Amino acid sequence: MTNRMRRTAALLALLLLCLSFIAVSAAEAEDAQRPRTLPEMRLHQIDIGCADAYLLTAGDTVILVDCGQDGKTYSETGSEKLFAYLAASGIDHMDAHIVTHWHKDHACHIRDLSELYGTEDTVVFGVSAELPERYLPLPRGTYRQMKDGDRLTVGPFDLLCVGPSSDEERTGTENPDSLNVLVTYGAHTILFTGDWVDYTVRRRWADEIRDVDVLSFPHHGLNPMCIRAETMRTLNPRVILIPGGLSSEKAVKSFVIGECGVSYYPRFYSNNDGNIQVISDGVTLRTAYGMKAGEFPAGKPVNERVRSKP
Repeated sequence: MTNRMRRTAALLALLLLCLSFIAVSAAEAEDAQRPRTLPEMRLHQIDIGCADAYLLTAGDTVILVDCGQDGKTYSETGSEKLFAYLAASGIDHMDAHIVTHWHKDHACHIRDLSELYGTEDTVVFGVSAELPERYLPLPRGTYRQMKDGDRLTVGPFDLLCVGPSSDEERTGTENPDSLNVLVTYGAHTILFTGDWVDYTVRRRWADEIRDVDVLSFPHHGLNPMCIRAETMRTLNPRVILIPGGLSSEKAVKSFVIGECGVSYYPRFYSNNDGNIQVISDGVTLRTAYGMKAGEFPAGKPVNERVRSKP
């Protein structure tokens, strides 16, 4: 074989290798763009009065967020509604229980929920280094501290802790200690806030929290607002869930649309709307409200962001 023939053969081999690489890259790019099949996600805001209670499910994955007791009266009515709703929803375990801070309207049922739905693999997450003594021992599962910047995956959910700042030790006994946890599901994001959004969240996590789909409004929507207007403009949520405080919805709307001047008019839900569900397949978003325990409606689509009036 002549040198020219060898060079020609080498060039052909190189060309075939390049074409093969291009074909693989194109296939990978096409696969990355192909919609992923995800189980239906349902975020339930359970109406238990002036308290936070969220149930997040997708397939066999179950996450609880807070699930406290009515903070105005600490009556058992809210507790009865909570446990009735969870039972009617058909869950038989919880993979994770995120407790934003240790106030009773967020945390008082930790041991009860662990007893009912905990397994040896269940993890209770909180802001302090140790679980408060009054919640020990956990009947089932383990406790783990969640810190700013922590990332973890629970089933099809990706979780990112975006506050509070870890510059100081947090005990979980004050509103500013509240965990801020960003949950990503497919193309959608949910921000759980507890009773406070740390003022540095926007500075440290602006790209991650920009244009969230769902925001659980902090501090039950009561004045003073425990989130800064600049942060609300960055969040620019499509759906706002307002836990507790029946008289707070008007104040929150005025704050979000007026003082914050968000670029789109979000869809607001509060206790006035009863039990609420936000439904997602990772691509489309729907909402339903006024639900009885155990109801699983199709929900109404949340349209693309609609610009608010100037």
